[in-house]
Amino acid sequence: MKISEIRVLMKYEFHRGATTRQAVPNINSVFGIQVAANATVARWLKKFRSGAFDLSNEPRGRPKIQEESHCGSEFQPKCT
Repeated sequence: MKISEIRVLMKYEFHRGATTRQAVPNINSVFGIQVAANATVARWLKKFRSGAFDLSNEPRGRPKIQEESHCGSEFQPKCT
């Protein structure tokens, strides 16, 4: 099962008013054990309660665009 599909199920459980303790067994009883973990469901329900309903991944890791630094175009050993 795709992660995006599991997130839709968690969003559905949130709109039903289910708690983490209710949502995890509901999802796992239909789609198999260990499809939804307690910690994952709790994190997503918390996100939904805060009003964030976007199901896509948030950017993580290093930024792709580097900001201009105080270092000029010349090589400076302290500026790497």
